[in-house]
Order: sequence, then C-alpha cells, then structure tokens
Amino acid sequence: MPALVAVALLGCSQPEPQVPALPDGQEFSISAAMSTHQIRIGDPVDLTLTALHRADTSVSFPNPASGKEVVVREAKTETEDFTNGLRRTVQNIRLTSLTVTNHIIGADASILLSTPAGVQSNAYPFLSLEVLSSLAPGEKDPRPAHGELAQWPAPPSRWLWIALVLLVLLAAAFLALRKALTTPRTFLNMPPPIPPHQIALDALADLRRKGWIEALHIEPFYVALSGIVRRYLEGRFGLRAPERTTEEFIRDALSSRKLSDAHRDLVAGFLEQSDLVKFARHAPGQPDMHNALDSAERLVHETMPAAPRPTVEQEEDA
Repeated sequence: MPALVAVALLGCSQPEPQVPALPDGQEFSISAAMSTHQIRIGDPVDLTLTALHRADTSVSFPNPASGKEVVVREAKTETEDFTNGLRRTVQNIRLTSLTVTNHIIGADASILLSTPAGVQSNAYPFLSLEVLSSLAPGEKDPRPAHGELAQWPAPPSRWLWIALVLLVLLAAAFLALRKALTTPRTFLNMPPPIPPHQIALDALADLRRKGWIEALHIEPFYVALSGIVRRYLEGRFGLRAPERTTEEFIRDALSSRKLSDAHRDLVAGFLEQSDLVKFARHAPGQPDMHNALDSAERLVHETMPAAPRPTVEQEEDA
C-alpha cells in the first residue's frame, strides 16, 4: 500500500518549468508572433514581441504605429527574471488598420538594447499584415446597422422644435448669402483626382528609393510590390475582390474580360516572377528584383489610358 501511494504521488507531481537559455556567445534573442496575418479593416490583431537577454541589459521597444495604416490600440510590457542570470522582456500590443492594403509592421523601426558596453540597435522582426475590405462580395455601400436606433425622448413642446428649426434655417440662409456676396465672381475648378497610373508610378518610385533591393530585403520588397500592382489593377480596371488575398486577386485578374490579351500577358509575366519567390523557394538577386520592379512599371505604362488628343481650338491656340 505505501508503494502505491508513493507511485501516485510521483505521477501527480508537476515537472519544473524549463529555464530558457541563450546559445554560447549570443547576448540576446528577439522573436515575434501575431494572432493573424490577414484581417478586415478595423479588426484587432494581437502582436507579441519577446526579447531574451542578460539581466544587466534593458530593452526598449518602438511604437509601430503609422497613421491610419497601423493603429496601436493598447500596449503592455512585462519582464521576468530567471535563476541563470537571464531576463525575458515581453511586449503585448493590440493593433488594427484603417487602410485596405498590405502593411509591413515596424518597417523603419528599431529595437534598442542598453548593455554595459553601450546601446545596440536591432531591426524590428519582419511582420506583414494584409487588410481586406469590410464589404461583402458584390457590395458597393456599407451594410446598414442592425436594429433600430433608440428614439430621442419627446420634446417638452413641439413649437420649441419648430422655432429652433426656423432659427437654424435663417442662420444658414444668412451665411449662404454672405458667402455669395463676398466670393469673387470666378469659376472655381476643383483639381481632378490623381489617376491610378500616377499613384502606382509614384509608389513604385518610392519603393525603388527605399533601398530594399540593394539590402536584399526580399520578402518585404515583393509584398509591397504585389500590393502596388493590386491597387493599380483595382483602380485602373475597376476590379474588386475584397475577400481575396493579393496573390489570388492578381491571379483572378488574368481571366477578367476587362483586360486585353496584351494586358493579360503583362500581368501573367509579373505573377510568374512573384510565384518564383513565394512558391519555388527562389532566392532572387538584385538583378531579379530590379527586373520585377521594371516589369511592374512596364505593366503600368503599357496599360495606362492614352493621353487625350488636343482639339482643333487648342491646336490653333498653340
């Protein structure tokens, strides 16, 4: 009987948690994890950054927020010390995005480690997030709110509301008349919207200036490049597929009747280069990355609408 009790106690004992360790010669390690890499606009994403380092070293995590593209809702940092002289610093971030595109989280940010020998700067782990539209397939307008709005309490007097409405209308009429009398008698022309091909060419030029080709930042380069091509095809040809990933969207564009045979050949050529990197484990060099960027620019140049021909009056004025 005592033997059975001892065996039962041994079976119920919990193994001690394993103390983390660093490889010989390594002073720290940084890892990252995200709850998901694809959301609909406004949905939350949980990001966890973990740094394992010496106890005499402190870690400073940057804020990865970037306008409406990356919005940080909540951030919390905790530390834990171990008996072998190591410390673990963990930052939990809840973020979202209000822009439909592909994002590189913390693309230009750095993690700082303050050691007895000085401050070291380390690149932010590569994290990509694809944001899809909140509209269901085929929808063009936001879906109406569910249920009815709560009714405002009844006013104490109907005539009070009528008087307030009349005052508002009189004030609006006065402001409109004043503006009409003080505005110069000229025609005000609103600037035309920037065409999709100009937006794409500017984005490609900005991508070329980032220096990712020279630094061989292969994955963020191709993620950004595919996103630019997707947004151009959406704006130029009116293609919409918010439920599709960027690669699926570009692949589906090949079967669209809005693209001519020549346009489909250009899209297919760009997709073939991207597939070599993503699916064939192809490690492109700088020439291949330059060719991919040149191919995207050629796609934009050869599919952009032709410039309008000048009218007879414009030719006579010239």
